[in-house]
Amino acid sequence: MVGVPGKYKGCETCRRRRVKCSNERPICNNCVNSGRQCEGYERERVFITGTPEAKGRVASHPKRASSANKSKAKAAAVFQGPGRDFNPQLVPTEPLTSAWDDSMMLSGPGIVTPVLLTGLQTDLQNVVEQSNAQDSKFDVLLPAYAASELQAHATGGELNARARCLVRLGDDNDEHGSTGGYCAFLYEVSSALFSRRDGFLSQQDWMSTPWKWHPKSPLDHLLDVVLRLPPILAAAADLLPQPATMTRCLEAQGLLQSCFVIKMQFHEWLQSIILAPGSHQPPYWYQEPGQGGSEIPFADPYAFRDGLTALVMLYYWMAHIPLHRCINSLHGAMFRPVVDAYPDMWSKLPPNPQIDPTHYQNGCELAANICRGLDFALGGTTQPDVLLAPVAVALNVYRDVSATSQDGLFEIMWLEAFQKRLAHKGQHIANILQQQPLFEVANVRSRS
Repeated sequence: MVGVPGKYKGCETCRRRRVKCSNERPICNNCVNSGRQCEGYERERVFITGTPEAKGRVASHPKRASSANKSKAKAAAVFQGPGRDFNPQLVPTEPLTSAWDDSMMLSGPGIVTPVLLTGLQTDLQNVVEQSNAQDSKFDVLLPAYAASELQAHATGGELNARARCLVRLGDDNDEHGSTGGYCAFLYEVSSALFSRRDGFLSQQDWMSTPWKWHPKSPLDHLLDVVLRLPPILAAAADLLPQPATMTRCLEAQGLLQSCFVIKMQFHEWLQSIILAPGSHQPPYWYQEPGQGGSEIPFADPYAFRDGLTALVMLYYWMAHIPLHRCINSLHGAMFRPVVDAYPDMWSKLPPNPQIDPTHYQNGCELAANICRGLDFALGGTTQPDVLLAPVAVALNVYRDVSATSQDGLFEIMWLEAFQKRLAHKGQHIANILQQQPLFEVANVRSRS
């Protein structure tokens, strides 16, 4: 029947290849193993118009003119190198490593090459390409890099992302084993990371399916815990402004118990980092005087095992700031007099965990930990934008403090100076990328 999808339930790539699809979502295993781009499971509806001259006969597979096919043809173009051909259908070599590693090995027909992963947030509409007529390579001119400041109480849509994956492969003149190739993920993202809304990444499929072939890193395991926070923060934000009733007290106690469950999961995650197999160092330690950056207002900056450990600890401290604020607010709400139980206005709730409220009023201490680790993390990353979220949360803490006192001003000045150092690092990476001949292997647009 014309205009109605057929019975084939596999992905579009396997359908065109006339092979059986393994049907994993969001991408199928067949495409991953063969190094092909999985085109997903959405069907394009085709309408065939007959004419009297055709006498009811139409082609079973009419030609389709779509811009998507043109872009796929461009992405599949063969890269002509000096004396050999390169096919941009590149796949990581096994054993597969974490997606957060800064370097990896890519393989294609007749080539195995190391690449250094870099990532920059930029305006893709202002990226200028200078094509080479002899092959599919092109140079790029990037707009001036500027580190965006995430808003800690932003609202709006959850995710609106566009990304381009550009690759430069090493040539015959590169030294063996050098990381002369740059695989640059340029992305522009508007996210509801701080909007206290449950996102699609917390769905079970997104927490498991992409990791069937790539191992989860400590950061991935940490984010699994962090993704459980937004629904609790949203429920607490709705509950706390309500009148102090017995129902409100009971709901606050339930949310508080959920917070302690997440707190325990954070503790278990931290123990796994401390006791990581093959590691004989603590996750972080104080640097010797004079080895770190500016001593004022943060003396004794932190050093870490490696760049990834620095990143995961920054996100660990960052996630604890809203969690501790939530615990402190819910605990206070439970012990306020209720208006619907007069004359017995003090709620008689079941026994609560014995907690010290002052332990959860340590936002400045957690923000200071973030600041003491930022310079080490910036020095070891090729994706400086991943530090924007910890910087935004720390800035929010000190701005709240300075709004009611004279404290926090030096810390704000230090963070603003760090933002300039981050922007300088991002511009340095952009300058290097603009000097490399690249070709495109993926162009993705995602909206949730």
